[in-house]
Amino acid sequence: MNAEGWRYERAIPTVDPAGEPTRVVVGLIEQGDRLTAAIRVDDGKVALVPLEMGGELLKVLRETLESWWRLDGHRDLTPERLTPN
Repeated sequence: MNAEGWRYERAIPTVDPAGEPTRVVVGLIEQGDRLTAAIRVDDGKVALVPLEMGGELLKVLRETLESWWRLDGHRDLTPERLTPN
């Protein structure tokens, strides 16, 4: 179910550092008479992602994942850790 004011909402299930189930939610949020891309974690604070920032956000996420893989990710062979119970 979409949170109030949200459209085209999609949740990605993951876990927090303590292993508790957590959802990263992306979607479009109503801003007056317009829609704006947004992201939030669980029912927390909403961060708007303007078009000009969207590409930068994806770039930073990709670079972070690549760094993690080089430093430690290649040893993470337990994908079930990301599946909430």
